[in-house]
Amino acid sequence: MFSVGDEVVHRVHGAGTITEKKEMQITETSNRYLVIEMVGPHSTLMVPIDEAEQCLRPVSKMTTLRRLLMDKLARQPSELPKDYKERTEQIGNKLKSGETKKWIEVVRDLTHLREQRTLCQTDRRRLNQAMHLLVGELALAQGIDQKKAEILLMSIVERRHELQDQQAGTSGWLQTLRQRVTGPFTKGETQATVDPS
Repeated sequence: MFSVGDEVVHRVHGAGTITEKKEMQITETSNRYLVIEMVGPHSTLMVPIDEAEQCLRPVSKMTTLRRLLMDKLARQPSELPKDYKERTEQIGNKLKSGETKKWIEVVRDLTHLREQRTLCQTDRRRLNQAMHLLVGELALAQGIDQKKAEILLMSIVERRHELQDQQAGTSGWLQTLRQRVTGPFTKGETQATVDPS
């Protein structure tokens, strides 16, 4: 059961904080809703309380996010289907899963594809959606604002080749990354950039 003040992730719309429980009569019957203040520019989401368990989950702990980012971005990208419909369905299913690890995979794989060729409009939109979902959860988990979370995530994604090199034992940059990203961050710290050394 979710309570006011809980930080949650909606499987489709992303991260936010429950601000109130509200009763509303939209049809002939009254329903109770959770009102969620979403991360980002002044938007709210209302979720029926009796559906909350199916579409909401708690925000991941920062340690979990760190581990997932390090693990998933360090892996070689998966080859996405060349067929547009297959690729769109596969990526769409990952985005709708509500799972952080699958959102990271979408970012990794589409970023890799973008390095090979220009993304079509749908792929660009899917990449932006995955980034938005991750930024929101990262912002709440880290206790930083959306812009700082975006800078932090982008800096990690842009240096993912360094992580992949580390898997082969060829990069010394991982130590800096661990200190800056997976190191002793505490909720509320505002550090959001990764400085290469």
